[in-house]
Amino acid sequence: MATKTVEERLAVLEAREAIKETIANYCHGVDKADEALFMEQWEEGAVWDIGAPWGVCRNKEEIRNMIRAIFQGLPETHHWTTNTTIEVNGGEATAVSDVWATATNAKGVPLLISATYWDRLSNRTGKWRFVERKVKIFFMTPVLEPWSDRSETRINPKM
Repeated sequence: MATKTVEERLAVLEAREAIKETIANYCHGVDKADEALFMEQWEEGAVWDIGAPWGVCRNKEEIRNMIRAIFQGLPETHHWTTNTTIEVNGGEATAVSDVWATATNAKGVPLLISATYWDRLSNRTGKWRFVERKVKIFFMTPVLEPWSDRSETRINPKM
C-alpha cells in the first residue's frame, strides 16, 4: 500500500471541508428560502431523489421547480445534518449524512422530520457540487404541542 504524500492528504482534507460546506449550504438554501444559494450546490445534470411524496428530479430545472414547491409547502424549515462521512477519490466523492429537521407546513402544522442523505459529488467545475442526492425520509410527523410563527410562543414554560 502506497503512502500518500502530505500534499495528497492535505488535498483530501480540503476537499472534505469544501464538501461539508456544500452539504451545509444545501440546508441554508432551503431554510432561508435562498434559491440562488440552493441551486449553486448542484451540477447541471444532477439528480435529486427525494422519495415520497415528492419523487425524483433529473436536472437543475426540475430541481428548481421542486425547491420552489417546497418553499410553498414548507414555508419554514430548520435542518441539521450530523454523522457525516465523506470518501474522496480525486475529483469525485460520496457522502452520507443523517438529518433532523423541523418544519411548518403551509397550513401552519409543525413537523418533526428524520432522514438520511446519500450523496455523490463532483469537483469537475472547480467547486464541489451534488451530482446526486438520494433522500430517505424515516418520518415526517406533526408535533403534538404546536408552535406558532410568533417566537415568544416557542418556549414551553411547562419544561
